[in-house]
Amino acid sequence: MKIALLEISHWHFPLYIEDLLSSGAEIIAISDKNEKVRNKYGDKFNCKTYTDWRHLVNETKPDAIFAFGEHHEMLEIGTSLISEGIPFSIEKPGGICLSDVIELNKLAKQKNVLVSVPLVQRFGPLKSLIDNLIKEEGAFFTSTSWRFNAGPPQRYSNIFCDWMLNSEKSGGGCLINLAPHFIDLALNLMPHKADLIFAQTDSLLHRTEIEDTATICISSKKGGRALIETGYNFPDSLSKREYSFSLVSKNHYVQSNADGVCIVRPGKVIEYIEIDLDSDPLYGVYVESFFETLHGNKELKAGLSDLEDAMKIVEVAYASAASNQSIAI
Repeated sequence: MKIALLEISHWHFPLYIEDLLSSGAEIIAISDKNEKVRNKYGDKFNCKTYTDWRHLVNETKPDAIFAFGEHHEMLEIGTSLISEGIPFSIEKPGGICLSDVIELNKLAKQKNVLVSVPLVQRFGPLKSLIDNLIKEEGAFFTSTSWRFNAGPPQRYSNIFCDWMLNSEKSGGGCLINLAPHFIDLALNLMPHKADLIFAQTDSLLHRTEIEDTATICISSKKGGRALIETGYNFPDSLSKREYSFSLVSKNHYVQSNADGVCIVRPGKVIEYIEIDLDSDPLYGVYVESFFETLHGNKELKAGLSDLEDAMKIVEVAYASAASNQSIAI
């Protein structure tokens, strides 16, 4: 299978490299506007390099593509690949706003083109544990909370991704960039359909154009809520980030700790389960899953419809933060 990699000066791309190299797929070409990035990875993959992804697609005709790129470019990239009938993976958020994702999703369905999205929390051991608690123990989660605080925004400038600090190119800061993963998890656990959003954002810590802190409350009038906090609040240090959560069910309280999770059940000894909660290795799991889907051995696990659901919350959250009011959806 011939694979191309588009616009790879993206901070997630290094998380894909080793698994792409060991996948057995033939990486035939890469594209990027940055010469240093092109040369570095062209040598690593021993493949042709292009300054313009359009030329790459026209000249190489790959069997499938991993598309990265700046957020404001994703709509054009996705639209072009769908028009060519090329199956592809595209990084979230799939554009700078909800309408971009809606357009891509609609076109992909019309053209019957496979589009995968690395909502990688779906591929991890926590999701498996939650699914098992629901299936085997009847867990019914009514309330969840998620915290994901990454390093300072300046790190993007240090790795050729300074466009991330430009809201017109990125669509925003930590909310659009980090929250979709946890919105996706939260929506799948909500006991009733979400119908009310309240959010707040600010850039007080780093005083950049984009927000560095965001808090979203997702709730339903019928009951159930999720609280999601994301930020660029973690120091530049050897520890990459803070990721923590708690999930509430009548007979289960699932809480993260340093080694994984603990599960508290009424009248029972607390269960401690070692789990690697680092999301970085999940991109390798995702690469393998995408290839299995391409070969017809596995159903698509996360696609544009799932991303659209998450981006609906993102868009309403920004509107709520701007108005300082709850917004019904």
